[in-house]
Amino acid sequence: MTQQSIKSILHQQLKLHKSLLELAKQKTAVIKENNLDQLNQLIKDEQKHIQAISALETKRQQLNTLEDLQAEKGELLHVIIELKSVNELNQDLLTQSMQLVSLNLDMLMPQPDSINYSKEDSDDDQPVRSMFDSQA
Repeated sequence: MTQQSIKSILHQQLKLHKSLLELAKQKTAVIKENNLDQLNQLIKDEQKHIQAISALETKRQQLNTLEDLQAEKGELLHVIIELKSVNELNQDLLTQSMQLVSLNLDMLMPQPDSINYSKEDSDDDQPVRSMFDSQA
């Protein structure tokens, strides 16, 4: 009975992790499309999956036995590794997107002219104008 319970829990975890992997892949597409509303919904869905996975993991640890479940563990590990790589890709895409936004903002906002006085800044074509009227 214990082995069957653990297998059932591992199967449920595997199903949830596969679903979480699909959400991560969808999130990649949503990030590329820059759709914030859909991204927020996917994040909420991910949180629900993570809570369910955490609850199943707690149950599995309570049924801690030395049963031979290598096939289920291997498949679960494979899905978790793929999920990790997709999440790293999503993180890189978000970082690049933030850098692009920052670059665009820097390009749109003019930089203030230098406050210090220097001869290099003045154009040779323009006559030098004094701030004070020396004839007064």
